[in-house]
Amino acid sequence: MLERWSPFAEMERMWSELDRVFNEAFGRTRPLAARSWTYRPLTDIYDTGDALVVKVAVPGASPEDIEVSVEQNALTIRGHYGYQLSEEDAKKVTWYRREIGMGEFAETFTLPAPVDADHAEASFADGILTLTLPKAEQARIKRIPVQAHKALAGSLN
Repeated sequence: MLERWSPFAEMERMWSELDRVFNEAFGRTRPLAARSWTYRPLTDIYDTGDALVVKVAVPGASPEDIEVSVEQNALTIRGHYGYQLSEEDAKKVTWYRREIGMGEFAETFTLPAPVDADHAEASFADGILTLTLPKAEQARIKRIPVQAHKALAGSLN
């Protein structure tokens, strides 16, 4: 059977082996939380001038699996990713390869500008969450026209 190499799986195997050695030598193991890996969805954040746009790749999720909140300049996205076979289906299958993870994630981003959360929009399509966060009025760029001084303007003619 061919299996894709994963550095995280190798590190987990190493931690398990170290736990076994410490358990045999000292009768205790390292805490499980010390070696848990956290899923971080791929994220793009860009500025259109009037809004910040955030795109998050959440494979296997559905809109009801995702929660989005904005508090001051912090954007928090929580959700579930991946898929799970039903218990009945899981008993019937033989795995030859399994690389798609599943679980929960939570990410908080500091936004580069204040946003108007009341007018924010969120959509989900093809595994990509798209947030459009309009900038707060004070964060928008305001152009100030530069005019010649009236006395100078008359003398230039």
